Amino acid sequence: MEFLVVIAFFGYIYYLRNYADLRTPSEKEATALSEGIKLYENGQTEQAFAYFDSRIKQKPKSCIAYLYRGLCGKKLGNSGAAIADIQAGLSYDDQVFTLHLELGKLFLEQNQPDQALPALNRAVTLSEETSTAPYHWRAKALMQLGREAEATLDTTHENELRELLKSSPGAPAASKAPFFDKRLAINMVMIIMTSALLVYVIKNAEGIHLPYLLAVFAAISIGFVEPYKGWLLAIMQCILLLAGYFLFTTQPEDQARQELENFGLYGSLILTFAASFLGGFLKRALNMK
Repeated sequence: MEFLVVIAFFGYIYYLRNYADLRTPSEKEATALSEGIKLYENGQTEQAFAYFDSRIKQKPKSCIAYLYRGLCGKKLGNSGAAIADIQAGLSYDDQVFTLHLELGKLFLEQNQPDQALPALNRAVTLSEETSTAPYHWRAKALMQLGREAEATLDTTHENELRELLKSSPGAPAASKAPFFDKRLAINMVMIIMTSALLVYVIKNAEGIHLPYLLAVFAAISIGFVEPYKGWLLAIMQCILLLAGYFLFTTQPEDQARQELENFGLYGSLILTFAASFLGGFLKRALNMK
């Protein structure tokens, strides 16, 4: 039984390390490059350029590093190198709307609206109504191409979207990330497996310490992987524990054994809620750093 708990422990560590974080590769890169991004945002362009140049040498396929080295090159007056960097970034990940947006802006600055327009069209699509910038710059490209009616439509939509984002800043993000997503589904499968293991431990443990240890660890993991939806997973685990214990196991005839299993079962239910709250609190605290 102790062997099963050890397997569950290391299995969860592996899961948290490799599968719980469902951010896109570019989002992970941005987090890893936060030091250089801060240099760029603070106007320390030369230091930021050196930082991203060094990171590209270490990791040549980092689209975000190419994006910011290109932005630094643009600020330093080297538009040609900036375009080359952003195009290199797109060759590694063409799903980042900022890369398309910045490429379109660079082409506009070089009076090449016909080349800017495809990049800005792609930026509009990928931004998914989370930013007004793609519409703003596409309107400029359309104006330069003499397509004034289309430019007016983009400008109108830009203003409408700006007001929408001001009044409901969370609306676009909410539409992009529904409550029942892939991450939650994966975690639900993990809860089914954990609940089955916990019922097995409750039925076979010689004391209450092992079930409580496993329940606490599983519940902290619930809160950590789902800091905002962990309550749903905690409820699910409690339901599965009760159903698994009463519907799929045989109740012991020995009174002492029955009391021990009841302590293990109901104590695990209480610990599931308490520890999942703690795990969610810890994850939110880490996210704020």
